[in-house]
Amino acid sequence: MENNKLDGSKRDFLKVGAAITGVSILGVPPNLLGAPSAYSILGGQNGLSALGRDMTGRLILPNQMGYSLASRPNNALYDDRRPIAVAMCADATDVSRCVKWARDTGTPFVIRSVGHNYAGFSTTNGLLIDVRAMHRVTLDLKNGLVTIEGGVNNEDMASALRSYSVAVPSGRCPTVGAAALCLGGGWGFAATHAGLTCDSLVSTDLIGANTQLITANDKENVDLFWALRGGGGGNFGVNTSLTFRLHEVSTVTRFNIIWPPGKQVEIMSMLQDLQINNATLLSTRSKVRMRSPGSYPSLTDLVAESIGLYWGNEKDFREIIQPIVALLKPDVFEVYEEGYWRARDALATDDPTGLYEIRSNYVEEKLSDDGLANMLGWMTRWPGGSLTQQNMGILFAIGGKVRDIAADATAYVHRNSNFIFLLEASWAPADKPSTARKQLAWLTDYYNDMQRFLQPSTYVNFPSRELKNWKSYYYGANLSKLVEVKRHYDRNNVFKFRQSIPAQL
Repeated sequence: MENNKLDGSKRDFLKVGAAITGVSILGVPPNLLGAPSAYSILGGQNGLSALGRDMTGRLILPNQMGYSLASRPNNALYDDRRPIAVAMCADATDVSRCVKWARDTGTPFVIRSVGHNYAGFSTTNGLLIDVRAMHRVTLDLKNGLVTIEGGVNNEDMASALRSYSVAVPSGRCPTVGAAALCLGGGWGFAATHAGLTCDSLVSTDLIGANTQLITANDKENVDLFWALRGGGGGNFGVNTSLTFRLHEVSTVTRFNIIWPPGKQVEIMSMLQDLQINNATLLSTRSKVRMRSPGSYPSLTDLVAESIGLYWGNEKDFREIIQPIVALLKPDVFEVYEEGYWRARDALATDDPTGLYEIRSNYVEEKLSDDGLANMLGWMTRWPGGSLTQQNMGILFAIGGKVRDIAADATAYVHRNSNFIFLLEASWAPADKPSTARKQLAWLTDYYNDMQRFLQPSTYVNFPSRELKNWKSYYYGANLSKLVEVKRHYDRNNVFKFRQSIPAQL
C-alpha cells in the first residue's frame, strides 16, 4: 500500500446541463460505418492526431488544458492510472470513431460517463472514451417517455423532469451517471415503490464491437436488451442513448431519524421488519455509524439512523414508526410531508469521498440479530484514521416492487432480496499508508466474517477488485446467458476490463 496514491481528491467533474428538446436519438452515418479504417496503419501520436481531427468533440492529450480534470477518477485510490488521451465525445459518431480507432490499433480503452466506478474500472493507461458531454434530455410527455444521452447524470435528468411531476426511479447521488446506474440495475429511494431504474428502460442505443449503432428493446435485439438490464456497464458496447418510461410523482413523506447509542441491534432489526411489512410503501437506508473519529470505538460511540421515503402521508408514517421511537427516544426525529422532488433533493448525497474501498452483499429476508451483533463487534475493532466512518454497515432496501419481476426476466438476478448490505473503509491524504493498510485488513476480515449471515451475491454497481467469485456474485444463475449474449455481440472481446463478462466461461 505504500504506493497506493494516498493523496488526491475523489471527484472533479465537468458539470453539464440538460436541455429539453424535441424527441431525437443520435445515429451514426452509414457511410462511416462501412468505410475501411485508416487507423490500423497509424500508431502512436500520429494515430491520436488523426482521431482528434476526425472527432466533432475534443481529444485531450496530456499537458493540454483540462486533461488533469478530465482524466481524474472518482476513487483517488486509482489516481495514478492516466490515459494517453481523453476523447470527449460529442455524439455517437465520435464514439464509433473512438471504438474503431482503439480496436484497429490494438489500444486498450475504457468507457466513462461521469467516472463514478468505485473499483476504478473507468480508469486506463490507454484511451479514455468519455461521453459526459453527451448530456441532452428529450421529453415525450404525450407517450410518457424520456430519452437521455449516455453522459446524462441523475441531476441532469432531475432538472429536466421536476417541472412536470414525473420521474424515473434513479439513484441518490446527483453526479452518478444515469446510464451506468441503469445498466447495473439501479438502486434508489424509489426502487421498492416503482422498481429499479432498469425496470423502466424501454429502449437503448449503443455502439457495439463492430462500431455500428445497435438498438435494443423488446422487439429488436431482444437478447441484448435482456442483458443490458442488470448486466453491468461496459460489457457490450457504449450506450449512447436510453429511453425510459415515466412515472407520476406527487407528495411523499421524507424522514431522517437518529437514535442515541444503545439498543442498536433491536433498532436495526425493527427497521428491517418495518421495511418488509411496508414493502412497496417504504424505502429505507438504515445504518449504524460512528459519532466522531477515533480508533476502536465502543458501543457508546455508535448511533443508529434511518433515512428514506414513505409513499403516503405523515400521519400514517408516524404511526408505523412509533414502536421504534418508543423503544429508544431519537436524538433527531425529522418527518416532512412534501413534494417528491423536494424530498429527493433533501436525500441527495455524494458519498463516498476521497480514498475508500467497499464491499457489499445481498440479504434475502433480513440480517439476523446475530448478524447485526457481529456487525457491531467488527465496528468496535476499526483500527482508526482521521475520518469519521460513515458507512461501516448499511442496509439499503431493495425489495418491494423489485421482487415482482422474475430473476431471469432481466439480467438483474437478485430479485429475491430485501436489502443490500454495504461496508466501507475510508481514509484521507493525512493518514499514513500504514493506516490505510490496517483499514483494508480490517475491511477484508470484517467482510469475510459476515458472509455466514449474507447471500453469496454482490450488487454490480458496488464493485470491488478484491471480490474473488465476482462472476457468480454479480450475475448468479444469469451468468451463462450473459456469456452467450457477449459471444453473440462481442465475440472478440473488444469491450473488456478486469471484471468484464467474458465471451467464454
